[in-house]
Amino acid sequence: MKPAICTSIDYEIPFARVVPMIRDAGANPRHSDYTTTAGRAVIRKLLEENGLTVDSVHAPFPEGDRLFSLDEAERAESIRQCQIAMDTAAELDGRIVVIHLIQPYGIPEGEVRTEMIEHGRRSVSVLAEQAADRGVKLALENGQKRAYDQVLEDLLTEFDTEHVGFCYDSGHENVQGTCFRMLEQFGHRLLTVHIHDNHGSDTHVLPYEGTTDWDGFREVFHGLDYSGNLLLEVGIGNSQFKDPAVFLSQARERAERLLP
Repeated sequence: MKPAICTSIDYEIPFARVVPMIRDAGANPRHSDYTTTAGRAVIRKLLEENGLTVDSVHAPFPEGDRLFSLDEAERAESIRQCQIAMDTAAELDGRIVVIHLIQPYGIPEGEVRTEMIEHGRRSVSVLAEQAADRGVKLALENGQKRAYDQVLEDLLTEFDTEHVGFCYDSGHENVQGTCFRMLEQFGHRLLTVHIHDNHGSDTHVLPYEGTTDWDGFREVFHGLDYSGNLLLEVGIGNSQFKDPAVFLSQARERAERLLP
């Protein structure tokens, strides 16, 4: 297992600058603009120049988060955006694509909610087939509300294949205050992780900057049969460390504290 980090630590820092900064800090990048052939070529060149690899690709958001929409045009566009992410993962040798399952929050139980969930199930079914065709894996990410995770649990149970699995987001579960229920329940399906901290809202600060029980995390996490990377999904914006070089140094140090 290796430490890794999202390249989205600060969107004010151009991608071409942040990649070598991550290299100097000793971590691997995961995220960038990848929607065009030219953009992917730039990414590949930067990776080669800096001796780095792609851990996983996150489907675009919010564009890729409309998989449950009752508007067929909107849902189709969301599927297309996720397909772009899968194409990128295949082209850049990233083995995993992470997707959000933004669901009908605030809509009470009933016909409309049931229909939206069925649309989401159909969307995931399409993406699962296409992931298998591309030789990549689809990682469904847990959310910040119990209603979200209940739908996620149903989808992970239904799509129990090698090309569909789980992306565990520590910050999202800390918002719910249920750590580490989702990790214990679906750790056997774990494809990748999004590790970050907070004080009860989704601020994406470094581990040990918030209220997450990291000793508890280590106990559960290292009991899993997981061979992926420890990917930090953190940002400078809400962190106490505002200098990018210092932030990346702290990220590396804290990630290593979470490793075996």
